[in-house]
Amino acid sequence: MVVAKEEVVRIKHINLTIADLFKKENDLLNELVKKESSLQLSLQNEQQALNDIYLKLKTIAGAVDPTLASHTEALQVKAMKKIAALEKKMLRAEKRKFEAKQRQLHKIKAVLFPNNNLQERIENIIPFYAKWGDGFIKALYQNSLALQQELVVLEEA
Repeated sequence: MVVAKEEVVRIKHINLTIADLFKKENDLLNELVKKESSLQLSLQNEQQALNDIYLKLKTIAGAVDPTLASHTEALQVKAMKKIAALEKKMLRAEKRKFEAKQRQLHKIKAVLFPNNNLQERIENIIPFYAKWGDGFIKALYQNSLALQQELVVLEEA
């Protein structure tokens, strides 16, 4: 994979690494939003507190009538699903604020992974050769891992 100087600048501007770009675009955007947002987007502590409350309720209701314990458990499952849905909506709303970074991320992924595929499987070598000349072929040869099954990323300096 060849990463031009412009793309390196864009990647650094949105605080990502080359390795991050191998993740799915949506997952990467979610991580970026959670990392850079000043707001609380995770309701994990609240879910734990809700679990504790329902555990107490199940004990109390089970003492009154054993069939109420299963009913309380069903209510707990329903409430947890609602909390998870709320968390997704909060993340979606916060993602709207990061629209500019989302566009930049999409551009980077489109250049480095055209048609959601590896760059070297889609792009022709001729534009790179025209831009960098013989030095490009030498750099490819020097950084080639021969028979090893690893991906090489060349960044323009």
